[in-house]
Amino acid sequence: MAHTDPTRHDLMVLARRRLTQGGVVLHGPAGIGKTFVLRSLLPTAARGIPILHTEPTSAEAELAFSSLADLLDPVADEVIEALPCPQRSAIRVVLCREPPGPDGPDPLALRRGVLTVLRALSAATPVHVAIDGAQWMDAAGAEVLAFAARRLDPTRVRVIVAETTDPPAGPIHGTRFCPGTPSELELPPLGLSETRDLLDHHDLDHDLDPDRLPDRSLPHWLSRQVYEASAGNPMYALELAGSVRRSARLPDRDQPLPVPDRLRRLLIARLEGLAPEARRLLLLAGAAARPTVGLLRTAVGLSYDSRDARVAAADRAGEDLVRRTLADATSAGILDPHRDDGRLRFTHPLFAAALYADGSPEQRRAAHAALAALSGEPIDRARHLALAAPAPNERVAATLMSAAEQARRRGMSEDAAALARLAVARTPDEHADRRCERCLDGAGHAYAAADFELARELAHQVFASGPSPGQRVRACIVIINAANQALHDLDEVFAEAFAQVGDDPGGRARLHYLRACKAHISDGDSAIAWAEAARAAAIARQADDRGTEQVALALQAFVGTLQGRPDACVPLARALARPQDAGPTGRHAGPRGVKARLDFFADRLVDAGAELDRMLRRAEESDDAEERLFGLCGKVDVDVRAGRCAEAMTVAHEALRLGRDIGAHLGLAYYSAAVAEAAGGDLARAAALAREGVRAARADRDLVYLPLALCVLGQAQGRLRDPVGAVGCLSRARAIAARRGIVDPAAIPWSADLAEALVAVGDHDQARAIVAEVRDTAGRLGRSGVLASLARAHALVRGESGDLAGAATSLRESAARHLELGLPIEHGRDLLALGSVELRRRHPAAALASWRAAESTFDKTAARPWLEQTRVELARLTSVDDPESADGPLRTPSRALTAAEHRVAELVGDGATNREIAGRLFLSAKTVESTLTRVYRKLGIRSRAELIRLSLDPSEEPDSTGRGTPKRLPALRVTP
Repeated sequence: MAHTDPTRHDLMVLARRRLTQGGVVLHGPAGIGKTFVLRSLLPTAARGIPILHTEPTSAEAELAFSSLADLLDPVADEVIEALPCPQRSAIRVVLCREPPGPDGPDPLALRRGVLTVLRALSAATPVHVAIDGAQWMDAAGAEVLAFAARRLDPTRVRVIVAETTDPPAGPIHGTRFCPGTPSELELPPLGLSETRDLLDHHDLDHDLDPDRLPDRSLPHWLSRQVYEASAGNPMYALELAGSVRRSARLPDRDQPLPVPDRLRRLLIARLEGLAPEARRLLLLAGAAARPTVGLLRTAVGLSYDSRDARVAAADRAGEDLVRRTLADATSAGILDPHRDDGRLRFTHPLFAAALYADGSPEQRRAAHAALAALSGEPIDRARHLALAAPAPNERVAATLMSAAEQARRRGMSEDAAALARLAVARTPDEHADRRCERCLDGAGHAYAAADFELARELAHQVFASGPSPGQRVRACIVIINAANQALHDLDEVFAEAFAQVGDDPGGRARLHYLRACKAHISDGDSAIAWAEAARAAAIARQADDRGTEQVALALQAFVGTLQGRPDACVPLARALARPQDAGPTGRHAGPRGVKARLDFFADRLVDAGAELDRMLRRAEESDDAEERLFGLCGKVDVDVRAGRCAEAMTVAHEALRLGRDIGAHLGLAYYSAAVAEAAGGDLARAAALAREGVRAARADRDLVYLPLALCVLGQAQGRLRDPVGAVGCLSRARAIAARRGIVDPAAIPWSADLAEALVAVGDHDQARAIVAEVRDTAGRLGRSGVLASLARAHALVRGESGDLAGAATSLRESAARHLELGLPIEHGRDLLALGSVELRRRHPAAALASWRAAESTFDKTAARPWLEQTRVELARLTSVDDPESADGPLRTPSRALTAAEHRVAELVGDGATNREIAGRLFLSAKTVESTLTRVYRKLGIRSRAELIRLSLDPSEEPDSTGRGTPKRLPALRVTP
């Protein structure tokens, strides 16, 4: 998978569209990812499209025609030899295949020759020209290419240029190499989510010491620091991450990242001309959160050894020092000259990091001491005070906790958590009880800031050494809550919590509720989840803990619904009968949130959507990132089901970005993004995202989103003509559901897609069995939408069994039912399948009408992949002589094979036996035999030998084995 989040993905989609309109020039600073995007835009070699490519360097800029020689080197000799003599000679000189004349190659002949070559290469198929590093193109070669570009057809010669601009706003020269009207696309820096994705999936160096940081994924807080230090530059981010991974230990959260030697040499080279006094001032600016010119002016009058909180105004010498420092740093490209309001901005954050790293520990502490004395903001002052005095100090620790409380009151949870963590580190050993309370307070701030790593880190300190049982129980609850979906390895934490909770009913209720969550999410035991949730609700009621009682009842109702229990609605009714407060009961796990999910299962989409919108508004008002993530992902499901695919795509991208930004476990976000892409985006990308969802859920032992990701992956594979893979994924989802005791077919929607995939591979008996098995349960639970989708699958089975009229009738009924339920995507799928059945019935006009209705449905819902598939079917209907006539004969009516039948026919043509085919396609021998029988009937043949002859190239005779050289079956029409 090309790991790009929506920003880069959309940019590449735009670039591909613009490429045929006059070429694309990608520009930006060094390391921003231009080469990666350029290569992503090039077609693969397997597609047989000519590609001319050059990557000039600074050393070649003075070497005449060097880039042109790179571009022309792959051109076949016969193309060059076909040129008129002067043109051929000029190009051969450039390629060093014949000696040059006294004046070099003839200028006009060379230009006309390059133009002729490009036209010849693009005569049959468009040619791609890639120039990576246009700023280093030699002048002679650049003039030749510019001459040709002005005379070329942009639809035939597609030029992609990558050009480094430093500074980024510099002039763009690569447009002259593009025919037509080129598009200039500036590559923006990566966002935090993109940077985290890049770091998580980039291959590690092979020479890393296996004893050092064996986990390839950096902690989220460290990924954030890499992002901030690199300013979103991919090359810098990878360099910084590589340096961290090669270290024996993680860097301190409070210090800038260690700058890799290669980058440090480049950065320090710009600092060499600065005086020591100027470097100390810039170190001060680098250590400050918001440096200003006024700060430096005030600082020059302060002795770095002074502890006086009042600093005299700078004298004239100090003013001159500040002025020279700013001028020299701006001239060296360290400071941004476009500063306003007295703010100082480094041209790149790495300069601040390099300045800080280049200072001695004493100089860094002195800088923080100065900033503490200069700052009038209590929060900033407390932080600098702590960094200036790294030893334990109760006065400093108390100041930090006071500042953390101020930050909390201002809604600055992230700052509050950071200050509390510093307070814990500065608390002396003799105040162990205070340290534990500060850990717990800091963990609460961190959880509110969605910094789950820090919440767990601080809580674990109390879990390991908390002096009181109550503190250890609170720590356990924080650890469990901050684990998100990854609850599988917390048995020790639960055991310790239950051992310490004593007779505290409120604490016991919360622990039983959390154990029910673990049973549901990680253990896959719905029976235990039901029992533990019921126990939690009963204990909470006795303790008058209304919040815990309501979320426990909601979980009990949800798990009971999954199990298909007839009394599942009772706990939810009890929970909803109580007043709903703004605390935990109002979140996604509360009664109203659970009701929204159950409304979705029952296709009450209006009610579900209204509740999700309310939850999202509350999450935004309270700045609750985790709750917002769950709300966004729930909204994706509802929007897709309701046929709002464009909205679902936007929401899913936002959810995936948010999940990466906050460091959440991403099984949920990947699943939602895959659902949206499968409905309204790109099927290949949907499959890739679903695979990421499977990987993330497996890593977390998340049995909620693992089967859901498998379902969307299986559907995508089936639509990508991989029915065998679809059967595998959907069967695994089915097995997980069975193991968890889940019978509700709407909760894990494997049934209809698995039945259709089994039809595609030819296993009709198993498809019938699944439809019969799930249909009864769906009817008992009132899952009307599932019943209608199962009816479609059953209709396909009937069609493959020869009952085409019955299949058409069932599909019309299914389409009408889905339309009545307000499920337009499912309605369109019914119409798509109906068109294929009607075509096989030799009713082309009915097929055309069905597919046109499907096209209209998918167009209105922005269901792009389904729309594309429908238009492919409409285009194939050109095999009908008179599509408007119901009696119009098909040219190849008997050759409408399913994908499974086509694959079996191909393998027979390759000479495979039935047993070999069964092994390769994971089918039974009986299924292969029945599939071949249908193939013979559809193709109007009677034997295996006739099928093999049909598969041979007509110009080839069978060899001594009677097989000849097999080929694919281009005349066979494959139905969806």
